[in-house]
Amino acid sequence: MGKGKSNEGEMCVMCGAMTFCCFLVVLVIALLGYGIAKIVMGSVYLHDCSIEKLIPIYLIVSGLAPIFFGGFGRKNEDESSSLSGLVCGILGGLFNLAWLICGSVWTYPHFGKLIDFTKCEGNVTTGCLDKICNKNLITFAFASVTIDWMFMGLWIGVFACQLRPLCSRG
Repeated sequence: MGKGKSNEGEMCVMCGAMTFCCFLVVLVIALLGYGIAKIVMGSVYLHDCSIEKLIPIYLIVSGLAPIFFGGFGRKNEDESSSLSGLVCGILGGLFNLAWLICGSVWTYPHFGKLIDFTKCEGNVTTGCLDKICNKNLITFAFASVTIDWMFMGLWIGVFACQLRPLCSRG
């Protein structure tokens, strides 16, 4: 044993804080990569989905929206700017919710049809699809909408937890 005092408690707190910071950095990088992947997939397959032309546009806009609305929820020292930031953050969240609903309406109905489809060619005229969508695009869009719903549920939960103390003051 050493002669000095044991600072195990301080070390534990410092380790936890460093782990939390590393987790946040990895999360931000992953979310940035996820947004870039949506923009790239939407751009690459912009004209490759004749069954629903709005799926690639959904991916592009949903990848760009966090960039535009990301800084609105910050709190500043100034009361008026924090209130306007809160209002803009709420509007951004409502836009993302509305856009996610649109993406769900455009993506979910076509996913099942396009996974195991037969293209109408030659003598095949029944049980086939003339209009097709790139399988990579529709699969990525389906997964993106599902992941975005999970993040939206998490965001609503965090927002509700932040409002709870404000509502209980009254």
